[in-house]
Amino acid sequence: MTRRHFPLAAFTAACAMFSAACGVHLEDVPRRALAQTSFVYAADDSVITELHAVEDRVVLPSSQIPSWIRDAAVAIEDRRFYQHHGIDGRAILRASYVNLRDGSIEEGGSTITQQLVKNLYTGGERTLARKLSEASLAWQLEDRLSKEEILTRYLNTVYFGQGAYGVQAAARTFFGVDAIELNLARSALLAGLITSPGHFDPYEYPSRANGRRRVVLRLMHEFGMITETQRRHAGRAPIHLHPVTTFGRYDYPYFVDYLKEWFLTNPAFGETREDRYKLLFTGGLRIHTTLQPAVQSAAQRAVDSVLSYPDDPSAAVTVVDPRTGFVLAMVGGDQRDYWRDRHAGRVNLATAMGGTGRQSGSSFKPFALVAALEAGLSPSETFPAPSTLHLALETGEVWDVTNAEGAGYGTMTLRSATIRSVNTVYAQLIDRLGPATVVEVAERMGLRCCRRVSNPARPLDPYLSAVLGTNEVNTLEMATAYGTLATGGVRSRPVPVSRVTDARGTVLWSANTTGDRVLDPQIASAANEILNEAVLYGTGTAANIGRPQIGKTGTAMDHNDAWFVGAVPQMVAAVWVGFPQGRIRMEPPRTRITVFGGTWPAQIWRLLMLEATAGLPAMTFPNPEVGFVSVSVDASQTPNCLPNPFTLPQNIETLQFIEGTEPTEMCTSPSSLQEVLVPSTVGSSETIAIEGLTQAGFYVEVRTAPSTQPKGTVIAQVPSAGTEAFQTSTVTITVSSTVPEGSGASP
Repeated sequence: MTRRHFPLAAFTAACAMFSAACGVHLEDVPRRALAQTSFVYAADDSVITELHAVEDRVVLPSSQIPSWIRDAAVAIEDRRFYQHHGIDGRAILRASYVNLRDGSIEEGGSTITQQLVKNLYTGGERTLARKLSEASLAWQLEDRLSKEEILTRYLNTVYFGQGAYGVQAAARTFFGVDAIELNLARSALLAGLITSPGHFDPYEYPSRANGRRRVVLRLMHEFGMITETQRRHAGRAPIHLHPVTTFGRYDYPYFVDYLKEWFLTNPAFGETREDRYKLLFTGGLRIHTTLQPAVQSAAQRAVDSVLSYPDDPSAAVTVVDPRTGFVLAMVGGDQRDYWRDRHAGRVNLATAMGGTGRQSGSSFKPFALVAALEAGLSPSETFPAPSTLHLALETGEVWDVTNAEGAGYGTMTLRSATIRSVNTVYAQLIDRLGPATVVEVAERMGLRCCRRVSNPARPLDPYLSAVLGTNEVNTLEMATAYGTLATGGVRSRPVPVSRVTDARGTVLWSANTTGDRVLDPQIASAANEILNEAVLYGTGTAANIGRPQIGKTGTAMDHNDAWFVGAVPQMVAAVWVGFPQGRIRMEPPRTRITVFGGTWPAQIWRLLMLEATAGLPAMTFPNPEVGFVSVSVDASQTPNCLPNPFTLPQNIETLQFIEGTEPTEMCTSPSSLQEVLVPSTVGSSETIAIEGLTQAGFYVEVRTAPSTQPKGTVIAQVPSAGTEAFQTSTVTITVSSTVPEGSGASP
């Protein structure tokens, strides 16, 4: 169809709609059931809260509904309300044009009368049949009721958000006044909410609500309902919302906020966010959450016990059952702040982390450890461990890495470097593996699991510094990722709800607790063994609860953020400590101590888990038969490979590998004999000299000669020390045999 045919097609569709007005009779159509309250339950079936989006409406007569809200609703929702007979031909033509052009029902051209019919009779199904019925019933309703009566009923039934149905409930909810007291500024704001209460919610999105109010006021001025002076004055009026009172408060508000966002972003509950919003607040649902009050209380008590001073930083905690993904507890901030401050106090630090996430520090290192084990590196492989490392980058820049305590450790195994959280070793490790490899493992294990419900939402940055935790994360995704280790390599997506039923108990949705295997069980088991030692002997000793556990500390640069993330087989918890206002150093005098991951975060984790696991049996982590094999490799090659005939003996090292990850390919270099420095043997014993020369790759020929040196001492060598000779060539050493006659020496 060409564009010039759209108007004709639209007119035809409009005629069809109009002609259908005689086919449906108002008295034969049952009124729809009114909205019902949804209930939220904890895992023990106790009621957490009601989601009030039900008829707390008070039906008002037209005399108690001020003209401001009447005019504002007409201006934004149905500018030709007083000219049409329930159906706006112009709006229908415009909507039909758009729908035919786009091939779907995108615009409805609905009048206020049609919206009233939809709310009371037909519902909101987006089909042409429903729109035809709606138009027919609207036409008939206009025959039965006056414009004033229709508008009054509309304003008494329409949903404004925050559980407020009807203008009286909206006035009380948002401003704490009766509808009769609404002025122009408040009326314009309320009218602007009708189209999309969730999108323009002034509590959650004040700037959007204010912008929408300006649109309403502009239209009212254009239609001659208000003067320019009234428009300007109302547009500048501040939005003073009614504060939350004690009534309506409930426990676990941060978890409930997480639950709401999870529901509103889940396509299982509706095609659009508005569909889900309506179902959540009007559907009479019974939402059975995974929250365990005992675990939640333990988490809150642990935070309050450690961070007990008014000037202490804040904490966020997420506790997950790694076997199912069920979120058992969530501390997103001080619960008192939540009810005291509807803006700053309602930032859920467990998921939003101030909107950008927080740096994870060394709690990111286990992902690099897993990547190393997958790549075939041995836990016993050694690395230089200086106090400071200057790593040359391909860009020509130099990356300076310093250990947290400023100490050097000579040479360390990968196992020891993990236990002691040595930055300079892990910098070499990610340089060897490649940052993209490490980041891929982290996301596979669970980081960025929940972009719809938490921040940050962008992918992890594959930088070398990622291994030191420079990417921002939150406690929900960190608990999920460590949970993958706790299950032996099976990742379960976190979920706050076990099932959702309707008011009659019919199950509408249930959680799928089947996880995905993302790690080889032998890799996970080997990593768990090392991370258990990090708690027993390393930086995480303050979190030791005396049962099988894994864990890792994390401290961001300048002590701005501190973490401890750890698990037992039945429960994983991620703890963050920091200032929600920004990245503020947690050092004296700002804080009582210099905060590391091994201090307050580890202490919170320990107190939480001691209480939360009190009734749980002490279980071991999944422990498959992890076979280790000893293989001789060319330690000078990256990645490890088997020595070839030209490999220098001094480069051959025997390492232990997880069976199945050991190198099997022979080294391709060196590919020819090499010239190497001849070591010095003069003055050594014959045995030591032969061993040193053989280790360097030479054959040895031994000659003897009388000398004043003790018998068996090397007195000469050819070639001389420090010269270069091809490996496998022969070095001749002369060894003292006897003492010459006449030397005067004792026999």
